[in-house]
Amino acid sequence: MAKSMDEWFFLRPGFYSFQIEPEVEPGLLFGSRERKKRDHLLSEIEGACYSRSGYKAVIFGDYGRGKTQLCQNLKFKAAHDDLPVIPIYLKCSAYTSKEPFATLFGQFMSELKVEEVRRVASAYFKKVAEGAAQPIKQITQSEQVAIAIEKGLQLPNDQIVRDTLRWLGGQKVDMTLISNELKERISDSRDFGAVMRGLVHIFREVDGKVPLYFLDEAERLESVSNVDTFAQWTAAFRELTEISGLGLMMFIGAKTRNTLPTILLLDEIMRRVGVANYIEFQNPGRDDLRDFLLEMLATKIRKGPISSEYRDAVSAEALDDEIPDELQKITGGDPKRLETFPFEPDAFEDFVEQIAAGDMSSKPSEALIRLKKAAQAAMKQDKRTIDRGIVDAIAQEGF
Repeated sequence: MAKSMDEWFFLRPGFYSFQIEPEVEPGLLFGSRERKKRDHLLSEIEGACYSRSGYKAVIFGDYGRGKTQLCQNLKFKAAHDDLPVIPIYLKCSAYTSKEPFATLFGQFMSELKVEEVRRVASAYFKKVAEGAAQPIKQITQSEQVAIAIEKGLQLPNDQIVRDTLRWLGGQKVDMTLISNELKERISDSRDFGAVMRGLVHIFREVDGKVPLYFLDEAERLESVSNVDTFAQWTAAFRELTEISGLGLMMFIGAKTRNTLPTILLLDEIMRRVGVANYIEFQNPGRDDLRDFLLEMLATKIRKGPISSEYRDAVSAEALDDEIPDELQKITGGDPKRLETFPFEPDAFEDFVEQIAAGDMSSKPSEALIRLKKAAQAAMKQDKRTIDRGIVDAIAQEGF
């Protein structure tokens, strides 16, 4: 029978390799330094919730730094901790120089759940009818947007609600079933601002929650370079960043603040986001990488009780505290060998040193890539642990 990494290295149920998949494993964030920074951002989100104002921030760091995992983990924790936000993750597309802003804004709308939108819209307009809430036109300051929200989002037909969200996102949609007064599509920054003001207001009034968008790979905003298009995106971002109640966190691959997308360095945008909310995540040091790896290995491998930090992030089957007899035999009952397994202790220390040695390699992503290679090499050699010879051989690859 073919070998499998999960059986060879005694991985817990639900884990099949040492790689971390952000979309599949959002509850995992290894390393005390990482969690400290995560907790700071959660605290900022919670603080903004007190006034339901919506937290806005630009989070940047080197490529491979682990921003996507942080992004997904923040979404997971916001929901798990029951913060009064509607956490929504989306990844930027590969934009062209003349990409219309509707490409991004359409994603903002498409990620909303149809049934939730219908529920809050129906509840809100019931309050309006009772005189307990403002007419939506007073909030949007746009006749067209108000008509679409009021007439299109309450209907019991999923497709009509979905089409209305597409139209509100700037897509070309036939809206004659809703109203003959609506134009083919909206494209002006003021319209996009009107849409978001209206939806934010409805969610805030009905559920007491505000939308919080996690915008990943936002470095792609730099691709929008056509002069006229760039001006349209700037105007739209100005509208969105000044909306109280909208949470918007942008995660960007950038080595320094100066290499952020130009649009996010404009004074009018920085002022609205807040200079203090431009937060850099630096690459981890040697001790941080060591902490990251040991915690990851302890979580994914059946080494005993799983940390309380992750008990809600894994399946019930993965919570088994028992250490397999075969693993005990392989590590000789030595706590140090068990801690660093699948590495031998000396090989583990060499591995950490090599990962921390250079600017290109001192990242969690590089550590996981090399760990995968080392584990595969051990399996090919029919070894149950990774020794120094394997670690040194992997280090030489590519040189």
